[in-house]
Amino acid sequence: MAMPGRAQQAAGGRFAFADTTLLRDTLGLSFEGLFPLADSLKISPDTLRALSIRYRYSLAQMVRLSDSLGVEVDSVGPVMRRERFNPLAAGRRRTNTFTYTSGYTIDQNATTWNNNVDYNFVSGPLFLRNNTSVLTNRYKAGVYTRVQQTRSSSTEAGWTFSRDFSLGGRAILDGYDNRTPGAFGSENETKGDYQISMRSRHQPARGLTSELNLFSGVVNLSNLSQQKRGLSGDLNGRLRYVRGGWLTNEANGQLTGNLARTRIPGASDYTRTEDLSGNLRGTLGLYTGAPVGFNLNYNLRDSRVETPASVPSYLTGRDSIQQVLSGDQGIDMSLRVRRDNDRYLNFGQRFGYARQASATAVTSQNSRRDRGFTMTGRYGFHSISLDGDFGRTLTTNEYPQRGGTSGGYGEHVDGRSVEGSLEWALTPRVSAKLNGRVNLSQSRYFTIGTYLNPPVPRDQYDQSYRAEGRYTFSQRFNTALGLEVSRSLYVNIPAASTAANNEIRSYRADWRWTYHLLPGLTATQRNQMVADYLHYTFLPTSADRLSLDYHTYTELNADITPRFHVDVTHDIRYQPTGGYAPLDPPLNDGSTYFSQTDDSRTTTLRATMTYTPAPVISLTIRPEYTTIDRKAISEGVATPQRASRTLNFSGGAHLNLPVGRRGQLTGGFDRTFRSDAITTYTSGAPSTAPTAEYDYWTGNLQLSWSL
Repeated sequence: MAMPGRAQQAAGGRFAFADTTLLRDTLGLSFEGLFPLADSLKISPDTLRALSIRYRYSLAQMVRLSDSLGVEVDSVGPVMRRERFNPLAAGRRRTNTFTYTSGYTIDQNATTWNNNVDYNFVSGPLFLRNNTSVLTNRYKAGVYTRVQQTRSSSTEAGWTFSRDFSLGGRAILDGYDNRTPGAFGSENETKGDYQISMRSRHQPARGLTSELNLFSGVVNLSNLSQQKRGLSGDLNGRLRYVRGGWLTNEANGQLTGNLARTRIPGASDYTRTEDLSGNLRGTLGLYTGAPVGFNLNYNLRDSRVETPASVPSYLTGRDSIQQVLSGDQGIDMSLRVRRDNDRYLNFGQRFGYARQASATAVTSQNSRRDRGFTMTGRYGFHSISLDGDFGRTLTTNEYPQRGGTSGGYGEHVDGRSVEGSLEWALTPRVSAKLNGRVNLSQSRYFTIGTYLNPPVPRDQYDQSYRAEGRYTFSQRFNTALGLEVSRSLYVNIPAASTAANNEIRSYRADWRWTYHLLPGLTATQRNQMVADYLHYTFLPTSADRLSLDYHTYTELNADITPRFHVDVTHDIRYQPTGGYAPLDPPLNDGSTYFSQTDDSRTTTLRATMTYTPAPVISLTIRPEYTTIDRKAISEGVATPQRASRTLNFSGGAHLNLPVGRRGQLTGGFDRTFRSDAITTYTSGAPSTAPTAEYDYWTGNLQLSWSL
């Protein structure tokens, strides 16, 4: 809580263990303490774990870098990659590195070839950096082969006058080509920015740091829609002030613009255009490490882009310019009252506004205004923890032009939600959890201009509760049983539209268990039963529907040897559906009975076998067989409709091979075989279609070399 990346470890055992042997052994990453860390940082555990794997940082490294850089944890990776190209961050240490990466991927109907060069040279105050990327894609569709090529190159050279100031020049070149034979035509785009670069950073006072960067030069853009030549500029900076442990203030801003002469391809004259974009965002924190803290986030973005638009010459006599405006502003604040990670209360308030060009006409601006209030809290006492969440959001959307007409409509949405959960560890082996949720959304519409068909005003109500019990017999065996009941109401307000009003009641029961049978063998099973009742309020009972779903998933994980691993799964799903019909006379007293109309059964058996004869290579085989049978049922008589059998078989090798002391070859190749056999039934008579088979190779290789 004290800093964006700092976390407070929770007491108690309500968090699971997320470490894995594979990632620990291959990447050197460990995820011990992942769940309490993610809970304290208010991000999802899978996001935090994915960030750690993507950037190869341990959890402790990410938190330390977040504190040091003064950024959120999910921004550590992008900031570190950006700072690689900042001469002020590298200093004057002599550096001469060259990295080349090339990769080639083959798929059934596409190939991809990518080449990347990263060069960094620093000798005293002199620096030179280049990053070049070329990506070529080939797509085969019938007799045509479409070729896409994307090129980008960024080069910057200059002189570092001091550790706080550098001056130089940079060239940013981008290109795109899309060539398709035949009637599809071709498309290409080239863009070049040639700029003077100035970077500076200052520390005028203790706790106060600032950065200011300026890039200014000329721009040359040519594509199918416009040709633009002129001046460009980019001014961006960052200001951060920290005062003791009670004040943290950070602001980031950027201002970009173009002053150019623009025309559509083929036009004789150029027209002056001005593009301008500004972005400001910041964070203010007061006593964030204290029991009572306040946090304020704000953002302001505004953009104006001018493009040529051809209009009839008798109106203007020349090409006209259209403006595309977009932007958003927002502010959210939170008051946090916290004793520890298990006892806290947060109050939040948000105001926001956004606008963007309409999809039907760039001169029409869609807008969105919203304001909302949230309150969340947790209270833990011994083995019991209680969580609560309440929120209300008021949103106004305006669409001034819809469907090419001279008018549009607006929407007022009032959404309210409340959620609570109670978790109780009855004994060290038995725990229970109860969760409840209620949502209510109201949508009202108004017309703008002469629009005649706005959406129908409606209300939507959802409620659910879930009870779950968990039993951990030992480290080898654990099981859980859960029941969830939900209800959803969809209500159209006008009487003419009430035929669509409906109510859905859902019942979901599940049972899962995991048993570590042997040191190298683990069995897991998940069983689930679902019943969905759909009732139309103002229609006859015969329109109601019932859908049932019985699902069993069983998985075996076996380590046959330290180098040979096998996973086997068996998936069974049975889905009957139907409606309701009245009883036949003379028993017809207004009651109805369930009449099944459809029956679907799906079974899948798959296996994955992985053999690693050496650390540099692994072999994988994945067979899979799926059967689907669908039947129609009328008056208790089942008639087959469709039966399909699918066999998938793939296998290949994967490499992670060092090439010398500075190279690495990674990738692999696979062969995929698929066979589909489908039988359809007409009045009970089978009709078997010819078996469809696919057999193709896929693969990718990537070579990386550093000097």
